[in-house]
Amino acid sequence: MKRVSPGAFFLALSMIVALSNPSPVTAEDQYIFGIMANRTAIEMQGEAGFYLQPSTFYAGVNGVYHEDRYRMLGAHALIGNVIHPGLTGKLGFKGYFGRFERSNRNNQDLAAIAFVVSASYDLSDVIAAHYIPVILHATLSAGPRPTSFSDTKRFFEGVLAADWMFLENAAITAKLRYVDAKFDEWSRSHGSGYLGFKFIF
Repeated sequence: MKRVSPGAFFLALSMIVALSNPSPVTAEDQYIFGIMANRTAIEMQGEAGFYLQPSTFYAGVNGVYHEDRYRMLGAHALIGNVIHPGLTGKLGFKGYFGRFERSNRNNQDLAAIAFVVSASYDLSDVIAAHYIPVILHATLSAGPRPTSFSDTKRFFEGVLAADWMFLENAAITAKLRYVDAKFDEWSRSHGSGYLGFKFIF
C-alpha cells in the first residue's frame, strides 16, 4: 500500500487553513474562481486572499487535466506585499501531485513541494491617465530533488497570464504554462496556452 504523498498532505493542509480562517471578510479580502481551457486541456482554480496587515495571505488550489499527457493538482500558500505602485510580489510554497503519462512507457506519479516566486502588475494602477483594466501575472515554481517524492526527481512550472477586467468582478484571462518534470524512468517538458474566465469577489 502506498503512503499518502507529501503533496496530498500539503494540499489538505492548505485547504484547512483557507477554510478555517476565523477573520471576518473585509474590504481587502478577495476570492477568485477561474476556469480555462484549450482543445485538449482544462484548468480550474480557486484562491482566497486574507488581508493580514501589512501583508496578504493567499491560499488556493488548482487542477489541470491535459488529455494523454498529465493530470495535476496543486495547492499553494503565499504571502504577498505591494512592493511598488501597481506591483505585488509573493513568496511561498506549492504542493503538487498527479500523474504524467507517456505512450508505451510506465506512467509516473508526481509529488513535489515547490518554492514559489510570483508577481502581479496592475496596469490600471500605473497608467491612470489612460485606464487599462489589465493585470499581468508571472509565477515560477521549482521543486528540487530534496522536496520531490514518489517517482519525481524534480519539477518546475512557469506561468504567464493576463487578466482583462471585462466587468468589475469578472475577467477574460489568457495563460501560458510550461512544465518540466524529471521522473525515475523518463522526463517530460510541455508548454500550452489557455483562455477562459475568472471571477473576483
